[in-house]
Amino acid sequence: MTITILMVLYSNSYGQQLDGVWMSYNNRIVDKNEQYTSGQEGLILDFTNNTFGHLSSDSVLRFKRRNNKLRIRGLGKRISIKAFQNDSIEFPPSGNVISVFHKLELKVSFDIKEKEIIKFLTNNKFDSLYGLLDVEFSSDQFWLDKMFGKKEGRFNLINNTWKDNDGYWYLKNVHDVYFLIFAPGQIEEKHIFQILDMDEKRMKLKPLQDSMFGPDQLTELRPQY
Repeated sequence: MTITILMVLYSNSYGQQLDGVWMSYNNRIVDKNEQYTSGQEGLILDFTNNTFGHLSSDSVLRFKRRNNKLRIRGLGKRISIKAFQNDSIEFPPSGNVISVFHKLELKVSFDIKEKEIIKFLTNNKFDSLYGLLDVEFSSDQFWLDKMFGKKEGRFNLINNTWKDNDGYWYLKNVHDVYFLIFAPGQIEEKHIFQILDMDEKRMKLKPLQDSMFGPDQLTELRPQY
């Protein structure tokens, strides 16, 4: 049986129109003294195609919007959403975390294929990330996914700095714009980047969620020569 969920958008701006594609990242922890659930970053609200999904999956749920209400098929509870003009959208707390959505800038500035991005990442050795992490982007399936028989498109991120704690990486195409997602270890927070440009000398990145190593953020990947 298909379940229809009603999600209401509250706005502090009367008549506000929501459009484009929004992604959750840099979510807010409700109580930092309590445990919280990770993994809610990377949710995608697409008001262009009326779909709801996640970076890690190609599956989406469709919704209909009318009078600032979204009806999404496939979920089993009602969710109230707060919209703060064109700045952010918030889901109510879940697992001690408030998912915060930000509108994406999806202007395609260069023409490149996914296989070319994968080749650049897997065929090159890069300068240390954040001046401290020596990692390699492998073309092998993420070892945990392989062990549990999962078919997600995640690959091994070999961590030569933190021994026996390899992470993962994967790509996501959103309206012909590519995003690079990686975690340097098995349980570390996802780092989310929009790929802005790429040639044989560097990959230019826009950091969206990249606060694990303090103020330093990753803005490019440069191969070692």
